[in-house]
Amino acid sequence: MTKEEIIEALVEKNTRRDMAVMYADAFCEYREASENIDRNGVIVQHPRTANPIDNPYLKIRDGALKKLQGMRNVPAAFLW
Repeated sequence: MTKEEIIEALVEKNTRRDMAVMYADAFCEYREASENIDRNGVIVQHPRTANPIDNPYLKIRDGALKKLQGMRNVPAAFLW
């Protein structure tokens, strides 16, 4: 689903538009970060030194998840 589709689906479930937008932003951020981690793994090579480092998307995913958990009252189970 696109961000706009997520927003519209949440609004149809009686979620205020501002909350729907915030949830959709965090959900898309979480989804994109998770896809990057799935594709590249949790340990990646640093682009300049080639040393192993934690995938920077781990922090992004975890931050987005924290935002989503703070919006537990949004009826978004259908997205998961």
